[in-house]
Amino acid sequence: MSSSSSAPKPFPGYLVHAPFLAAQAPPSSTGLLPSPELLQRTLPPSPLHFTHPPTPTSPGAPAPVLSLAANAPIPGRVSSVYRATSPTGEKVVLKYANDMLAVLREAEEVYVNLPGGGGLPIPTYWGLFEGRVTGDQNKSLVMMLEDCGEPLQGGFETLTRAERQKLYDALTIFHDIHFQHGSFSPSSVVSQPAPPPSDSTTSPNGGAPTSSRKLTIVGFSQAEWHLCPGENSCPELVQAKKALGLDQEGGVDA
Repeated sequence: MSSSSSAPKPFPGYLVHAPFLAAQAPPSSTGLLPSPELLQRTLPPSPLHFTHPPTPTSPGAPAPVLSLAANAPIPGRVSSVYRATSPTGEKVVLKYANDMLAVLREAEEVYVNLPGGGGLPIPTYWGLFEGRVTGDQNKSLVMMLEDCGEPLQGGFETLTRAERQKLYDALTIFHDIHFQHGSFSPSSVVSQPAPPPSDSTTSPNGGAPTSSRKLTIVGFSQAEWHLCPGENSCPELVQAKKALGLDQEGGVDA
């Protein structure tokens, strides 16, 4: 493998520091390209804002353009979720707020405080913006997050015990730092293939590399501050352990 292909991808600092981004919808049925919608940053993604310096930009440079996917958004009570791709290829989601207060709380109370971006299994938070995603919407808040894959299919039963344990351990960490998810369920988990292993990584029996997936916890619109009474007394942790099949010794392996 060449050194260029194995070199780490540069961190997209412009997604953290750009005061404006533009959301570009795909061409309409008539072939016309809609005008891009300008998104103005209102809340930076701490701590990424402080740990990654801004990338150099020339004065008057246009706002980086996020290309919206052609598929329809995922509607929800709190937000409508759009998928997009950044100019440097990062897959992101744009959560257009139907409930601005709930999205603002999610950004300020959860993503600004929880260590994503390689820490806990939560999406990287790229910031909160004011604007709209498509021209037929009213101006609202738009939160940009890492796109972490597809909704979990088949429920927790499709996961291995190790995967279920990892999700539970993440919940306990949330509680240790005084957050509870508020609505943990299979719909709160998304999945995508894990990055390919290195050439030297093989399965335990010496065969081909084993396939794996990356699980991410999402849907923090009902998260809130929480003083946890302990694993055996906390309703969310007790219910999560049962739902994950970890409440009996040995559990159920998939």
